[in-house]
Amino acid sequence: MNQTTKQQGIDTRERIYRFLVEFISENSYAPSIKEIGAGVELRSTSSVYYQLIKLKEEGKIKMKHNSPRTIQIVGFEFVRMEDSV
Repeated sequence: MNQTTKQQGIDTRERIYRFLVEFISENSYAPSIKEIGAGVELRSTSSVYYQLIKLKEEGKIKMKHNSPRTIQIVGFEFVRMEDSV
């Protein structure tokens, strides 16, 4: 793997990670593979899944095998705020 390809993978993972943090904080649940792909403009669901596995290996997310809706961001605790009247 050349340096450019490696850097592209790192950049893609960073975009996915930022998308996950934003999506989960706004919706209180994890996105689907297709939602992640659409959010970072990545068409291949297998590429999205591969990047999720890499994020898991890096310790940035937790996820049950083959269950992307179980994604948790390591080091984040999302708290739903009630609307004040």
